Formats: sequence, C-alpha cells, structure tokens
Amino acid sequence: MQAYIGGIIPLSETSLPNKVCTKILFAGCDFCCHYCYSNDILDFREEFLKDLKEVKNEIIKNFGFVDAVIFSGGEPCLQRQALLTLARFAKKQGLSVGVETNGSKPYSIKSLINENLLDFVFMDIKAPLKKNIFQKVTKSGTFFKTAEEIIGNISQTLKLLKENQNKIQIEIRTTIVPGLIFRKEDILEIAKEINELNCRWVLQPFKSSKGTLDPILNSIESPTKKFLENIKKVCQKKYSNLRIDIKAV
Repeated sequence: MQAYIGGIIPLSETSLPNKVCTKILFAGCDFCCHYCYSNDILDFREEFLKDLKEVKNEIIKNFGFVDAVIFSGGEPCLQRQALLTLARFAKKQGLSVGVETNGSKPYSIKSLINENLLDFVFMDIKAPLKKNIFQKVTKSGTFFKTAEEIIGNISQTLKLLKENQNKIQIEIRTTIVPGLIFRKEDILEIAKEINELNCRWVLQPFKSSKGTLDPILNSIESPTKKFLENIKKVCQKKYSNLRIDIKAV
C-alpha cells in the first residue's frame, strides 16, 4: 500500500508532558486556510507517494527514543486506510497514537476509536461553525462539498470526541489571526461548541511568515500576549469549566 506522505520528523516534541514522538506528515488537505504554514504539502502530488513499508521502517528506526507516533499533515484523515494501517502498526510496537486533524472526516476518527487505536487528538477549530466566517477562514467549500456539509462533519467529530472523552486525551487548538479570526464574539462561539468537552483549549497566536498561503498576512503582526489573555478571560467568564492555555507569542 502507498500513501501521500509529505515528510517524516523522526524526533519531535509534543504539547504532551514528557512525550517525544515521531511525526508522520500526510500530504493533501481539504482546507485552504489563509494562514497555513504547510502549503507545500497541501496537494496530492506524485512525488509524495511512499510505500508504507518505508514509513514503518522509519517508525521502527526511532523505537526506544519516542513514546508516540502522531499523524499530521496536511490532513491525515483524508487517507483513512493508510492512516489505520500505520496506527495499527504503531500500536503493535507499544507506542501511543495521536492525530492532528481539522475534524472534517469523522468516519476516519470513528474507525480509529472503534479499533482502540487513538490515544490523543489534537483538533484545530479554525473558526466558529457558522457558514460565512468558516468559509472565509478555511476556503474549504467546493462545488462537490459545501461549507455547511463540512461544518456538519466537524460537529459529528466533536460529538464522537465527547462520547469518548474518558479514554482519549483531547487538545483543541485555535489560531488567533488579526483581521481574520480575532473578534471576541467569534472566539466565544468556538468556546460554546467545546464547553462540554473534557479538553485543553490552546489559543495560539498567528506568526507572520513568508511561508503562509496568503502573502497579505506576511506583514501582519502577531497578537500580543495581553490581547490573548483578554480573550481567555472573556471566554472563562462565560464558560468557567474551560481549560484554556495560551501558546507563547
């Protein structure tokens, strides 16, 4: 079996305490976010095709140095069979398994959960689950799939995570981007969606880079720590159960 693999990071730090992982970057994504830093692996290009035996060998090579394998991208859940195959393999090696996802493919998440393959989920909620702002941020709606359908799928993924929150460690991430996703009312909408989920919510600041998909963002300054702290305070005032952390600016 082959898969579109954009890269492999043998030893990578994680946000999990005392966890070092091998990170497998799946190529291809169904979102086209303005501030994406991984736009070099957003497409399914022939050059990314890799036999899964090679990927398994990379996992074995780092055995003894890592605690987990995390599948990222791109969007790993677009290649369900390859994802399941590699997750099964990692589990057989006694490693924990995590997925970084935008949540648009609940069936892939459900398959991992059904086989008890999933220990961690790092889910990016890019914008409030409302058509106009969501489409503006993600540019994910197409002729074949509308923004409403994608939002519905993300809601299904959140429901799945809520149903399995006692056996999966969940981290929700939202990137605060000045001029795009930064208004308090929008962040509060996201807070409302995850309020009943046992998770850690990380507010991470956009960092300008020449590698972003939208070059207009290259000159935008990162939100200040004070701005992020204010957003956190507003969210926790209304939803006191939320565990919110701020990633360093």
